[in-house]
Amino acid sequence: MKKSVFDSLSVCPVFKNIPENDLCTIAEEYATFSVYEKNEVIFSENNYTRSLVIIIKGSASVTKQSGNSKILMNILKKGDIFGMATLFYEEENYLTQITALEKVTLAVFSKENVKKIFSLYPAVSENYITILSEKIHFLNKKISTYTKAETLQKVASFILQYVNEDKTVSDLPYSITSIADALNVGRASVYRAFDTLENDSVIKREGKKIKILDLTALENI
Repeated sequence: MKKSVFDSLSVCPVFKNIPENDLCTIAEEYATFSVYEKNEVIFSENNYTRSLVIIIKGSASVTKQSGNSKILMNILKKGDIFGMATLFYEEENYLTQITALEKVTLAVFSKENVKKIFSLYPAVSENYITILSEKIHFLNKKISTYTKAETLQKVASFILQYVNEDKTVSDLPYSITSIADALNVGRASVYRAFDTLENDSVIKREGKKIKILDLTALENI
């Protein structure tokens, strides 16, 4: 197995703590590999496969159609996963569009092969369940964010969603424009919210990286 494949799978949370020999066997026996060029659509609403897909090389965007515009939901990079939402749920349409931002290489595990992996490697199934649980928790927090009336509260909650383990830095995956779209508020309002938080010494902005200066204040907004 190529080193790039092993490196990408080893950092993927679904294969967390899986021994190297087992991971090599999983990749060699159960994965197929696909390559997409820049701007090529990988998954769309009516064109997808029931499979677990992991980024081996390159990056891809996750967007959702909203009226006549597309909202950026996420940026997928090496080791990131997609396809979980429809792997075992018989949904007719895929909920988002996955598009290559550059030439991208993917490891694809079919639904049947994922079942075999779960049966042979229980630790993988435990990791999978953990990821789904984390996604449910994340979505619940996101719903809570959307129900808050004030933009400042929404922005503070948004920052907290991406805080690191020691709660000192929040590495935001979006630009201000994309945050405004995600929160369904005006871009100017989002800028003002960030300015307020920075002027009050709650955070310090360094591009998309946010240093948390006063965690308690941020959580209490």
